[in-house]
Amino acid sequence: MYRLNFQKLSPTLLKQYIAAFYIYHFDANSDVQLFPKGVFEIVFQSDGRFQHNTSYSSGWQTRPQNFIGGLHNKSYHVKSRQKNSYCIVVEFKPDTAKYFIHHSLRDFQNNVVDTSEVWGEDAMTLSEKLNLEENDGNKVKLIENFLLGKMIEHKQSKIENALKLIFASEGFIEISELAKSSALSDAQFRKRFNNEIGISPSQYCKIVRVNTALARLKKPLPKTVN
Repeated sequence: MYRLNFQKLSPTLLKQYIAAFYIYHFDANSDVQLFPKGVFEIVFQSDGRFQHNTSYSSGWQTRPQNFIGGLHNKSYHVKSRQKNSYCIVVEFKPDTAKYFIHHSLRDFQNNVVDTSEVWGEDAMTLSEKLNLEENDGNKVKLIENFLLGKMIEHKQSKIENALKLIFASEGFIEISELAKSSALSDAQFRKRFNNEIGISPSQYCKIVRVNTALARLKKPLPKTVN
């Protein structure tokens, strides 16, 4: 399995909504396995020769050059057929993709949707600008300014309290307790969570539990003192 080289850049205009920008570099046919992170992403690729193999696809399929990736509940594989390819990934913070995407977020679950299907010709114009720009930092600025112009007004959501409880409990919490914290019935909470976050609350809790465990495994062991 190939390990990706990447660069992490912080947002400047949209810190409240975007966790980070990641720039990944691929070698030709390098097969990379990716795991669910519980976040929405927008992916801008250097060309249209990237492929993925997922739980919902039949073998390797070509991805759109630029797309919005919804929440996944299973791992998947990505590779490029072109040497020295790259992609820029916009990683949203939990419950913030809704400020930029008009559609119900559950429609994106285990799916990738071409940015032109969401933002039309504006997305195609952005893609052209990114292809002409050589500097990575300037590419990120173009993307951030584009998203700034696509912001949607939203009132504070009742789901935000539930998200805080999920992270505080590391995913070990009953759905009924989350619904109560949101002042909703269990059925209302599940539906609203699915629409706003893009996945069911039980699946989201599972992703948080797995990611918490993985993060602990990556931490270096404390040094012992003789």
